[in-house]
Formats: sequence, C-alpha cells, structure tokens
Amino acid sequence: MEIRKVKQTSLKQQAFESIKNAIIDHSLPPGHILYERQLSEMLGISRTPVRESIPLLEMEGWVISVPRKGTFVSNISKKDVEEVIQLRLALETLVIELVLPVITNREIEMLEEIFESQTQLKHNKSDFIKTDTDFHIHLAEKSGNKRLAQLMRTLGDQLRWFGIQALYSPNRIEQTLKEHAALLEAIKNRDIEYAKQAAINHISSTYKAIINSL
Repeated sequence: MEIRKVKQTSLKQQAFESIKNAIIDHSLPPGHILYERQLSEMLGISRTPVRESIPLLEMEGWVISVPRKGTFVSNISKKDVEEVIQLRLALETLVIELVLPVITNREIEMLEEIFESQTQLKHNKSDFIKTDTDFHIHLAEKSGNKRLAQLMRTLGDQLRWFGIQALYSPNRIEQTLKEHAALLEAIKNRDIEYAKQAAINHISSTYKAIINSL
C-alpha cells in the first residue's frame, strides 16, 4: 500500500487529496479501516491534519465513520453506480451531439494520442483509468459547453473509482480499448448516431463490469 507524502503546506487539504486519491485508485480499497497513526506515517505528517481531513472525506462520501468501530473506506454500492451511470449516459450523449459538428482534425488527433497512451497502460489499472477519464473529458472540453465539461470533471473522481473496480472483471481492459476504438472511429467519421450508440455501449458495458465485480 502506498500513498504519496505531502508537502508541509495546507496539510489538511493535502492529506485530504492524498487519502482521496488512494481511495480512488484502490490503494485504500472499499471497506478498509483507516488508522490515523498509519496514515500520518505514510504521508509523513502529524496525525492532526489527517484527523482534520476525515470530515472532508466523509462529507464527499469517500469514508464512513461508525461509532465505537472506526472510520472505513466507503463500499461501492449498486445504487451509487446506477446514479453515476445515469448521469454519465445523459452527459456523454449530449457531449457527442455538441462536439461532432465542431471538433477539429487536430483535436481528433489529440484524442487518438490519448487512446494510444491508454493502450500502453494495460498493466497499470490506476493510470489506465486516469487516461480513460482524460479521453472522455477531452471530448467534453471540445464541446463548447463549459458547464457540461465542468460536470464531466466533477464526475471524474467517481468515474475513476468505479472504473478501477470494473477492471477486476475478466477481459475488461481489452473490451474498454475496443469500445474506445469504436467510438473514436465514429468521431473520425463524424457520425453522430453511431458515436452516440458507441458511447452508450461503452457505458453500459462499464456498468455491467462494475456490478459483476462487486
């Protein structure tokens, strides 16, 4: 288990970010109990900012405190996944509708570069999913709708957390790459309906993989 040490500035916020990222990439897996002393030693800071970061983590739903038992990393529930997937379906189909009429050849090339990077990360779940999220956020940022892009970025942490869970499903990495390739091909052809269907297929497959791995 590894968590990056934090710098000696804004320790509470940096502890919060470090612990959250460890939860997202499953270095601190769902259900794991958190010990202040252990976390402070791993982060290279005192226990006070670690203790102060716990309410922030709980407020965002990353951890849950149980009286007389301790603080645990939240489990991924089917309801949580359903809610995020519903939002993702709505947002990403809108992204496709808005981005295809305006995306430039250079922006498509950048998307291809992100995809190519992802194909080289098959053995690193965390970086694979981060690049996966970058792929989708890149599309949203080119849609011309800043609020839509911000909503996608807001969902980004949840998508990464769930996405790593999905990779525990057999062959999910290869399936993800095939689904991205199909979406990319539709974007290159500027085929809105095919691209929307490719996005829906990708999101639906991700949902099934997450649920099957819970």
